Amino acid sequence: MQRRLTEPTVDDLVRDYVAGSSIDSLAAQFEVHRTTVISHLDHRGIERRKSVRKMTDQAVLQAASHYRLGDSIKSVADAFGVDARTLAREFRAAGVPVRPRRGWPRAV
Repeated sequence: MQRRLTEPTVDDLVRDYVAGSSIDSLAAQFEVHRTTVISHLDHRGIERRKSVRKMTDQAVLQAASHYRLGDSIKSVADAFGVDARTLAREFRAAGVPVRPRRGWPRAV
């Protein structure tokens, strides 16, 4: 079910974004998809902040060392204070092979 935000709620969303909240945190707070947050910001003419890289090259190398020793991508990401998707993206950019996820095989 889609959740529609009232104008006063969108005002709060915009205020929180301008004050520094991330798009993902706003999506969770207002219980909407991140694209909904982006859409509201765009409609209000709010310029979005540029993405800032969360890890240095050195941190990626250190994380890769832990990962190669067998730690899961999630545990390494947690240790470096980033999301597992962020770490996987950094690994791909650095040429570090990412192991397939464990769990049930997907039906094709």
